[in-house]
Amino acid sequence: MIDDLPELQHVILRNYENGAINMSTDTAALFKKWKLLFSQANMMKLAVEGENEMIDLGERYQSRFPSLMPEAFNNQTYKFRFTATQRTEESARHFAVGLFGWHNSKSVWYPLPVYRDRVIRFYKVCPRWRQEVDKNSNALLEKTKFLNGKIVKNMMENIRKRIGLDIDYETAHLMYTTCAFETALNQSLISPWCKLFSLNDFRIFEYIEDLEFYWIDGYGYSLTYEQACAALKDMFDSFGSNKGAVTTAYFTHSGTILKLTALLGLAKDAHPLTHDSFTLRKEDKRAWKSSIIDTFASNMAFVLYDCEYYGPSILFMLQERPVYLPGCPKNMPCPLYTMKAMYPDNDEECQFDAMCQVTKDDN
Repeated sequence: MIDDLPELQHVILRNYENGAINMSTDTAALFKKWKLLFSQANMMKLAVEGENEMIDLGERYQSRFPSLMPEAFNNQTYKFRFTATQRTEESARHFAVGLFGWHNSKSVWYPLPVYRDRVIRFYKVCPRWRQEVDKNSNALLEKTKFLNGKIVKNMMENIRKRIGLDIDYETAHLMYTTCAFETALNQSLISPWCKLFSLNDFRIFEYIEDLEFYWIDGYGYSLTYEQACAALKDMFDSFGSNKGAVTTAYFTHSGTILKLTALLGLAKDAHPLTHDSFTLRKEDKRAWKSSIIDTFASNMAFVLYDCEYYGPSILFMLQERPVYLPGCPKNMPCPLYTMKAMYPDNDEECQFDAMCQVTKDDN
């Protein structure tokens, strides 16, 4: 579908030159210079901008935690792990560049990725979730209702007028996605596709995506976040062991980050996200916003401290910033015993195989 963009560019410029649409000369000039620089396949790979972002991320974490993340690599200090995808592998390798430099990062040892990793991509090995949520059309019901509602229909009508073409929502979303990717790839350049949307349009597109993420990857179904106990239990196991690396760095996907976010009780709204709970008012205080909790190079960190009064305690960070976990003391790391009381930390509390099993009654 990306290959349709040059033809769409041609039609927009033709409509501009014929006086059929009201477009500024600056925007028209941007469209005249625009070239398609990526393919559908490239969208699934880590771009140069993403590589640089991971290098910077490694440098920033090291500057914050120099004793935990020294500049020299060895297997006792560091443990790296990524999924069987190009973008997570390259994320790990460039994060290592930020820690050790280009030359020394070549000596880093990485284990072979597991095709279906039950720790850092647990939902891929949870058949019940895939059947009851991921492949369940009802999980997208709120998104579908919003797409068919007046707000989106009005937005689409305005977009069609701006470009002089009767496009469907999928094409408009492609334009929106192109705007986002081109901006992320080169923030010094202005994508002409961004010029076709109003600020309210961006808010509407964001809400459409948030509805899907909420019901597929977030709070919509309890199984979605309960299965994330596999990843959280791995963290507790790591902190409870005297063996292993000082720093463990996992490189995974949005699906993992969002499900863990929900399991931790973060970004939780008072009421579920629905098709009729959207607002364009400035006072919109919605907590579940993927643009905040699931950014490019999104990251979580659990840092173990040995506090004088509370003993072992965990500092949780999201997007490199300390975040208060519900039920934990404020302005300090959360005591480990409090964390274990709130979250699944053993096999009895995280019966992953049992919760993910598809029974005969489910078929």
